[in-house]
This record gives sequence, structure tokens and C-alpha cells, in this order.
Amino acid sequence: GWQALGPAIAFTVVSTCVVALRWFTRCGLLRCVGLDDMVILLSMVLSWGMCIVIGIAVHEGVGRLSESEAQLITIAKLVVADNNLWALTVNTTKASILMQYLRIFSGRVTRALCLLLLFCLLPAVLWAVLGGTLLCSPTARLWNPSISGHCMSAERYWLSVAGTDISLDFLVLLLPLPAIVSLHLPRKQRMSLVLVFMLGFFVCGVSIARLATVITTSAEGKFVQSGVWAIIWSVVEANVGIICACLLALRPLVAHLFPSL
Repeated sequence: GWQALGPAIAFTVVSTCVVALRWFTRCGLLRCVGLDDMVILLSMVLSWGMCIVIGIAVHEGVGRLSESEAQLITIAKLVVADNNLWALTVNTTKASILMQYLRIFSGRVTRALCLLLLFCLLPAVLWAVLGGTLLCSPTARLWNPSISGHCMSAERYWLSVAGTDISLDFLVLLLPLPAIVSLHLPRKQRMSLVLVFMLGFFVCGVSIARLATVITTSAEGKFVQSGVWAIIWSVVEANVGIICACLLALRPLVAHLFPSL
């Protein structure tokens, strides 16, 4: 239980500080707040919700060997809630990044691709939220298997959601590369962009690790356990994504504090 809550608190605190620095940069230094800043703030609020859900799950006894049937039902409900918050968090973060691209790049092709990806985020969110919530019929069977009814394959659900998320991660990450390569930037700026993209690939790596762990567990027919692993990995992925989304926006602050860099 605490193995999940510890990383959740740590990553949420770090991402909160980074978002606060981004808002200080936009409001205090540049005096210009954009829609992308608003959206990343929404992502941060949703991430706090994920951390709260994990805290409740720990309080309910997640990870203990002596989990009762009532505890398992509560934990399963929390898994559904966390999954919905995760889907909203990672996709609003992607939306913030794409909106930032629209503000930075003026090329027609790049902007058209940004708008296309923004449009693709909507069905991804709807499937992640509705597919997970309505995985079983009736819905209550999701957290109480003793109820008669039927469920879709949890393994196929996790695979489809995570596969879509990973694909969108890579597309958002790679989309601006042609435009960036065509720019003649100083070495320091190129190195900073390389760092941002390296962290972006780390987010993709976390998404893949999350998928592999969850699929292995759900293949054994353990929806609750697979959901618990999803909770652990999802909070890391969501907060690292928020941090990456803020790095470019922090450049004016870094230049202000360290003019020689």
C-alpha cells in the first residue's frame, strides 16, 4: 500500500512545484497566460485526485494479505475512479502540449497535425473512461463478481487503452521534430530540447512498463490486482508527463535566473 502512496506523493509534489513555476513564469515574468497554461493546471488538479484515490486505497487496505471481500469491492471501485482520472490527466496534458505547439510553430502542416491529434484525444478519453466503467454488465459486477452478468476481457481493455495512449505519446513527441530540425538553433538550445525529448521518451517507457505489468496480471484473471498495478504506474506516468509539458515554458525563468546559460 505505502509502496504506491510514497511515489504518488513524491511525483505529485514535484509536478505541482513545476506547474507553480510555470505559472510564475507566465504571470510574473511574461505576463501572458495562454490556454495551454490553463489546461496543464487542470491536469495538475486531476493528478491531485489520483493521489487522493491512492491514499484512500491505502487506508482501505490495498496490498494487504488479509483483504476482506468488502475491502476488495471498495478497492475495485477506487481502481475504476483512478483509471478515469488517469485518462483525463494524461490526455489533458497531451492537449496542453499540442496547444503549446500551436503557439510556437507557424507551419501549416505542423499546425494541421496538432489540430488532428487534439481531435483524436476525445475518442481516446471516451473509450478509456466509458470502456473501463462499463467493462461489466451490470456495472456493479466489476467490483462484485458474485453478481450475475458478464464482463469484457480486462486484458483486451487494458491493451487497447494503453496501446492508444502509447501511440499518442509517440505521435505528440515526434510531431514537432521536423520543424525543430529545420531551425538553426544555438548549441545550448539544442541541448535543452534534447533533454526535453529524452524525458518525453521516458514517459513513453513508463507507459510501456505500465502496460506490460497490467497485462501480465490481468491475464491471470485478477482485475483488481491488475488495476492496483495500473494505479501505481499511472500516477508516475501522469506526473512525469505534466513535468515534461512544463519544461519548455520554464525556459524564460531559467534565462532570468541564469543569464549566462
